[in-house]
Amino acid sequence: MSRSEWVVGFHAVLAALEAPACRVEVVWLAAGVGGSRAQQVLAATRRRGVRYSSVPRRQLDEVAAGVAHNGFAARTAPAPLADAGELLGLPSPTCLLGLDGLEDSRNLGAVIRVAAGLALGGVIVAGPHPPPLGGAAAKVAAGQVGRVRVAHVGSLGDFARAAKAEGFWVLGAAPEGDDVTRFNLPDRLLLCLGAEASGLRAKTRTALDGVVAIPLAPGVESLNLSVATGILVWEWRRRHPSLPVES
Repeated sequence: MSRSEWVVGFHAVLAALEAPACRVEVVWLAAGVGGSRAQQVLAATRRRGVRYSSVPRRQLDEVAAGVAHNGFAARTAPAPLADAGELLGLPSPTCLLGLDGLEDSRNLGAVIRVAAGLALGGVIVAGPHPPPLGGAAAKVAAGQVGRVRVAHVGSLGDFARAAKAEGFWVLGAAPEGDDVTRFNLPDRLLLCLGAEASGLRAKTRTALDGVVAIPLAPGVESLNLSVATGILVWEWRRRHPSLPVES
């Protein structure tokens, strides 16, 4: 999460250029790309004073690493990570998402987009190999990376214990959990979700105050991580509807 990253795709590149907190180093447009989208990107680069170049499409293919770029890419300076400890001082109501061992960039991007849409307090990625915030994560997040506090910790279990000391309830998500629609979700919540393949680590489970689940139709065992996240945090948000006011 510490090195410069390539953001690819029209919407992701334009969002990066329009986000004051995002430091864009250079923008690439594929040779021959034109039209209104190219004009929007070029206008944004001029406003920000960012250099840009027209390059062969194969160069964008290389930096995109399989992600659809549509002829647009931008190299951004490392996204600043939030301090995990500072997230615990956010006022109520607040919901933090803890992602245990997540390594899939697309899932991270989708979760960040959910967190932005529902004005959550932040996302904590735990484990030794967190996915980068650029590339696929930035594209799937659709320009919302800069709107969400993202922190990295080594152990979600240790962070969960620190959260409990600051008045948070710590809940995990797992198929065997209690029906979330009938659960009393607190106004200070750390919701922990595990990677799709392995679930929550044992150390994290020992720190939980409870486990919740989404009631599913017979024969359906689980949902995609980001889909499940969206449903669970919407249940929390509808019970604590106040949203932060932008200054």
